[in-house]
Amino acid sequence: MSRDLSLFIPHRGCPKISLGIPESFDLYLCPPACVRRVSIRAIRNDARGHMGFLYMSEADLATGAYEQRLFEAVDNVLASLDRQPRAFFIHLNCVDDFLGTDEDAMLAKLRERFPATGFATMHMNPIAADKGLSTGLRIHERLYSMLDPIGPASGRDDAVNLIGNFASLERDCELPRILEAWGIGEVRQLFACTTYEEYQALAKSRLNIVLANIGSYAAECMEKRLGIPQLSAPVDYEFANIETCYLALGKALGAIPAEQISLEAPHCEGSARRNPADVIMTQAKDRARSAIKRARKHLGDRAVIVDSSAAMRPFALAKALMGYGFNVCAVFALHEKPEDAEARDWVLENAPHVNVVRSESYDDIIGLGLPRNAVCVGFDCAYLLKAPHFVALQKDEGLFGYQAVWQLMKLMMDSLTSTAEWEG
Repeated sequence: MSRDLSLFIPHRGCPKISLGIPESFDLYLCPPACVRRVSIRAIRNDARGHMGFLYMSEADLATGAYEQRLFEAVDNVLASLDRQPRAFFIHLNCVDDFLGTDEDAMLAKLRERFPATGFATMHMNPIAADKGLSTGLRIHERLYSMLDPIGPASGRDDAVNLIGNFASLERDCELPRILEAWGIGEVRQLFACTTYEEYQALAKSRLNIVLANIGSYAAECMEKRLGIPQLSAPVDYEFANIETCYLALGKALGAIPAEQISLEAPHCEGSARRNPADVIMTQAKDRARSAIKRARKHLGDRAVIVDSSAAMRPFALAKALMGYGFNVCAVFALHEKPEDAEARDWVLENAPHVNVVRSESYDDIIGLGLPRNAVCVGFDCAYLLKAPHFVALQKDEGLFGYQAVWQLMKLMMDSLTSTAEWEG
């Protein structure tokens, strides 16, 4: 067996769903092999009527005939659909980086022919030399590119957008209740939009709250084009960072005075902790503290392993857990992100005993002597170690603020009462 052979880690129980705009159509223009995963996903998710594929041959590439075929394909798609889509996305893969398609001319021609439909291109270019913006960042931004700027008469409403997340926050999360106490009437999310009008309402919101880095470029472009300010609020498991985030959020919404330096300070002199948002926040924090205490007693000195399939910033999660007294022995950084660099440097400097795994090679992993009875926070490390104690957390989905802490504590405790079964 080759020493360079690496494992492919499946994603059991984690369906792949593409984020999209309601009443839109996606047409993929590329060689057949380049979209095999996308096409399989389309079949599994039954995307009929919302997605199509136009495969380019070598002759199309050599002669440039793919451009005319594209126009014909769009004609056929729009003629065959019962209802004309409001938005039409043309997905181009990395081959187009060498073809040099005149996208502006192509889109202008399509918009002239079909004025009732908005057209835009998306690029899937994982091998592009420009690493400043990843494919994920660019595609995420395109999803918001169809939003129309609001007119002076419309104005902003009392709503905020959550950007960068692919799943709703859990019902027990304190953030929606705090926002409501601060006068926010609605929390909008792209994947929750069911009509094109609901999608367009995103442009009316007064603030974009960016929960994950993949939405940062989209929020930046929305601030420039639509005038919606943004606030970075990544999921965090450390109390000090959670408070800092809520303080910044309250100030951005005008609910907390700009000069206030801590949430512990009352908003109104003589009425300490009477603000409804403060009460909600205090209750959430107390619940998280109690959960940490119970989990510490429950786990004792049992080893804990965290990985990047569970948290967008696994080093930040490991740092928080060590701060709460847990015995973190390893971090699986198979999908390491730049935004986790500061916490990574802290772990490397202050916790040299923690193994940092950046390889999917099985020989490398078993050579580290990691305990199989560890509590594995994340699928990747649990799968590779065939660990019996597995926390099924996926990319922080559904979590935020103090709720993220107590929910994680609950999952860690629950993992000891059931045994995960692995094939092979």
